[in-house]
Amino acid sequence: MSLLGHYAVDYLIRPLPKYHRGSRVGAGAAILVVFYLLITIVITTYLRLLYNVSRDPGLLPRASPPTKEETATEPSDRRHRRNGCRPTPQQTEKSTSSDEDVEGGLGHNAEGGAFPLDTSGLEKFYTKDVFVCQDDGRPLYCSTCCNYKPDRAHHCREVDRCVRKMDHFCPWVGGVVSETSFKFFIQFVFYILIFCAFSLIICATFTAEIKRETGGANVHLAIGIGLSSLFGLFGLGMTLSSVQLAMLNLTTIENLNRRSAVWTLAIRVPSHMLSRLNPESRWAPTFRTITYPLPPAPLNPEAAGEYQPPGEQHVFAILQTLPGENPFDLGSSFRNLQQVLGYSVLDWFLPLKQSPCAERKNTESFFELGPVVSRLKKEAGLNPA
Repeated sequence: MSLLGHYAVDYLIRPLPKYHRGSRVGAGAAILVVFYLLITIVITTYLRLLYNVSRDPGLLPRASPPTKEETATEPSDRRHRRNGCRPTPQQTEKSTSSDEDVEGGLGHNAEGGAFPLDTSGLEKFYTKDVFVCQDDGRPLYCSTCCNYKPDRAHHCREVDRCVRKMDHFCPWVGGVVSETSFKFFIQFVFYILIFCAFSLIICATFTAEIKRETGGANVHLAIGIGLSSLFGLFGLGMTLSSVQLAMLNLTTIENLNRRSAVWTLAIRVPSHMLSRLNPESRWAPTFRTITYPLPPAPLNPEAAGEYQPPGEQHVFAILQTLPGENPFDLGSSFRNLQQVLGYSVLDWFLPLKQSPCAERKNTESFFELGPVVSRLKKEAGLNPA
């Protein structure tokens, strides 16, 4: 692409004798200014993307391996589960069909039939009002990292870790594009598109003018046209697909089955409704519930019914969306874009601030929720009094 600078000087500013043309300093200087401005922006956005991917990729921690004493005193069935939890290189997250096994821990139900997983770390879920859960009301679980996963986290086989709101693994930067870097990825491919479009227009203009005046063509400019077209198409495709995902508030992974995906959500039951959940009440809820904190050990059905969690109780309704509904869609393409790109024009075009969705300021849920969740609450009668 340095051909542009070369020909701006040798063809416009100080034209070589073979071109038989006068000097066009203004046009040449304008091309040079735009060229170096665009290449600076492309390099800056790439370095910002590279920095975030390498320094703040959004990786979730692994669970600490059990000590020898813990392993020796654990029941055999639990020890077997722990052994199966140890991470192995390049172990992948299972598909949706096997999520109950790998992502869902032990595949137990809300009544507590199977041996429960560790309850440590659940506080960051049940202190919120809504979170994505399994069919039994527990958060999604990664058996590779041995940890409960926040909403929209995904296990990446390339780095063998769970990643917050993972979008894809990018070979261009050698890392994972996630909630901390998706904005800068969009900016990078967008400026690649602008730079290549500018280069293509200038190279094509030079080529047409030279051919018209000399009857020949310049091979270097022809190569410039080819490279500009190739990388421009890449930038166009990636920009359009990334912006479309941002407008839908989806990641590349979530988009794979977005028309059929069903989200299971744990939604807090308001305090004024708790008395109505009493078995002696004449009001019958249309949903299953789970109460946190969970019991520290497996209980038989009788004991489970009488168990009272210590301290404050957190009761959640277990509700499901319709196929294809996205609980994170805020109902407006513009609002969805703001969650990724920011709230001001400068945020959209300058690689300075993080995406608002990565700041996690919302205390009610991991991500801002849209009309789908509001509808589920209304249908279940969970709206505040």
